[in-house]
Formats: sequence, structure tokens, C-alpha cells
Amino acid sequence: MKKLISAADVRKAKSEKRPYLVVPVKDFIVTPEARDVASVEGIELLEEAPVAPQPQITQPTAIAEPVAISQPVTSAELSVAREIQAEIESKLPDVDGEKSALIQALVAKALADFNQQAPASARQINDDGIVLVRGNAVQLGEFDGAPGKNIGLTDVIGAQDNSNMGVGYMGWENAFFPWTLCYDEVNVVLEGEFHVKTASGTTIGKPGDVIFIPKGSTVEFGTPTHVRYVYITYPAEWA
Repeated sequence: MKKLISAADVRKAKSEKRPYLVVPVKDFIVTPEARDVASVEGIELLEEAPVAPQPQITQPTAIAEPVAISQPVTSAELSVAREIQAEIESKLPDVDGEKSALIQALVAKALADFNQQAPASARQINDDGIVLVRGNAVQLGEFDGAPGKNIGLTDVIGAQDNSNMGVGYMGWENAFFPWTLCYDEVNVVLEGEFHVKTASGTTIGKPGDVIFIPKGSTVEFGTPTHVRYVYITYPAEWA
């Protein structure tokens, strides 16, 4: 199945200062909105990754500065790169300038790959428009509706998928916050204990439980321990 690239994926690339996304048509479907955002933000959508230029050697060097990588390098990372390069070269015989430059480039690439973050969610879409989201790959972002509570939230399905429903993940530890719903919502508890307090009492959901909350409800969401759940809202664009 093909993976879907949405406008959110493009904005994430922009926030990570990535100049391009590799999205070959045989493996990916790019939404029209994603293409528009990429054009505005200056993110290239490429069929294949550009070939990195080979280092030019003009004279032998001992331990050169690590080659530039796409992500910012801290002084600590630079120091680690130098130490790794020095350790490698100490174990090899006859390290000349060309070999040193190659070691330098390999160390820089390894550190860049190590620091690269995984995507917020792994999505696949087949030719019939069916979308698969792998829950174990979803990383929760910050929910700004409960400042200071450290509530995590990530939307994974919405209007950009031509869906009338919104779907996402939420999770947090030992916190409660008030909310009024201007939409219908279904919650499927995955982990921990999910409390929904209203004037008439508290509903407690545990792994495998489903909770329906009708539009217009004023509630307090929370957990005395921890919780992770999937929410489904109708309509998707309720704000």
C-alpha cells in the first residue's frame, strides 16, 4: 500500500529545517494541500534523494572538521565526532588525507542519522483510499487546550483525508482538565484509566472500554494514574 503525505507532514519537515521530502509516486500519494504547502514553504518533493557531493581532497590532513550535515551540530556533538574519528584512525594503518576525509564523512552521516527523529505517525494508503495508521509509531504532540498539564495529542485522520470524522491519540499522566464538546466523541481506551467527570458522576474506562460523549457535554477529562486512548470526533472540522 502507498503511504499518504499530508500538509502536516510538509509542515513538520519545515519545522525540522528539512529542505526536501523523498516521495516517489510508486510508494507515496501526496495530497493537493500538501503540494500547495510545500510550494509556499519551499519544500521540494523529490522522486529520489539527491546524491551528496564527494569531498574534494587538496592535501593530507590529520583530523579535519566534520562535514556539514543537515541538522544543527552542537559543540558536544562536534567533540564526539572528533573523538570517534580519532579512535577509528588510531586503529588503522597508513591513514592518509583521502582516508581521513572518508572517515570524517561517514562519522558525520552516522551522527546525522542517529539524531534524525522518526515521523509523527506511520501512515499507509491503498488505491481505494483506505488509510492505515500504525499506532505504535504515533508520537504525541502537545495539546494546547490544557496549558501546564503536559497533555499529549496527535490527530491522524481528518478532513485532509476526505473524512467526516476526526481521529487521533491522546495520552498523559496524573492530570485533569475541563472541556466542553461541540461535537460527538467516542473514546477507545488503550492503556491505563480514563475518567470522564460530569455533574451526574464519573465514568471510568479501562483498556478495551469504549466511551461515548454526546455533543454539548461539559466534562472533566483526566486520570489519577496514566491513560492513552483513541478518540473519534464527528464532525472532523468542529472548531
